[in-house]
Amino acid sequence: MTRLRPRASILTALLLSGLAMLLLAGCRPEETISTFTARERTVEGDPRAFALGFSDVPGTLTTEAYTSVFDLAANYGEAIMIQRASAWDQFLPGARVSDRLAEELAADRDAARARGLQIVAALDPFDPTQRGRLANLPAAYAGRSLADPDLRRAFVAEAEYVARVMKPDYLVLGTEINSTFERNPEGYFAFVEAYVAAYDVVKAASPRTQVLVTYQFEEFMGVVPELPPHAPRWDLLDDFGDRLDLVGITSYPSFAYPTARKVPPRYYLDLADHTDRPIAFLGVGFASTAGREGVNSGTQPEQRRFLQRLLEDADRLGSPLVIWFAATDLSFAASPPYDLLATIGLRDATNAPKEAWPVWEAASNRPIDAEAAVARRAELDAEAATATPEPEATPTPEAD
Repeated sequence: MTRLRPRASILTALLLSGLAMLLLAGCRPEETISTFTARERTVEGDPRAFALGFSDVPGTLTTEAYTSVFDLAANYGEAIMIQRASAWDQFLPGARVSDRLAEELAADRDAARARGLQIVAALDPFDPTQRGRLANLPAAYAGRSLADPDLRRAFVAEAEYVARVMKPDYLVLGTEINSTFERNPEGYFAFVEAYVAAYDVVKAASPRTQVLVTYQFEEFMGVVPELPPHAPRWDLLDDFGDRLDLVGITSYPSFAYPTARKVPPRYYLDLADHTDRPIAFLGVGFASTAGREGVNSGTQPEQRRFLQRLLEDADRLGSPLVIWFAATDLSFAASPPYDLLATIGLRDATNAPKEAWPVWEAASNRPIDAEAAVARRAELDAEAATATPEPEATPTPEAD
């Protein structure tokens, strides 16, 4: 077997975040499990504009672990991102929605609402292992794109169904779509047309739902080490016209930079120079241990430093959402390729807090008030602009 060269699995790691949704089918409850006990938060700190949350990827593939993610999100945040692969076979001509799908969507909705959580629903039509193609297509449609009329209608119909049943606060209708552009431009532009049609039916079914796509930010910026570098794909932000309510990104910089300090100072902030839309972090993480074959060199202190930086940038951007990819480490991810994401959680596989967890908890205790957060940020920026630099110390002459 060919041995992977150092860092050769970086792109795999970046794409693997989408694979998790393919593993969740066996642990999604078909009815709401009411075990939630709310913690009493001590409200303190500067106001924030962003809601905090986690994706629904559990540490173990059990119903209990899946439910516990909702509990953690409610006690230490305000949002849950519920991910799902497209179910083509239930929305193609002549098909019907299964009772199981209807029950799972309702259970997720009810579990989130019972805990007071905002719902970020994510529907992903693409194969997370190769985003140039659609995932899970029936055999009769193998190899086709959303240019196919039946597949396009199925995509639009499923988007409308999810919006109508779940009434999510946010609905992602395509994950890491710049990765599709890089591998299959024709398939990408077919997706853009299908997305625009789906946007309109989603708004009719659930007018308050904010609709968007996400971009894989390391690939978007052209900094994935195993790929040829390229200029940032800023032009992709304009492809959806006025049918994009906000810009969502996924980002795993520990697979592109050796330490949190090496992430460029304006890495995320430059987004605001290229879009007027709100910028949401919808699947972010930083590994807390070194990966095999030198894929990353993460540590718990580096994870903490990155989280501190992320929250500072979210403040500066006035972001509405910060979703960390996994609340706890993934105990099921012991073997390749999943092991690359095994330690991306803020709590370890035994649910013990890591070094970054107190930073997250402190942020969750800050009050949410978007207007006050903007005012406070303006005050801090003004103070920084007028601050008198500290004089440099005069070196002490060495004795003869």
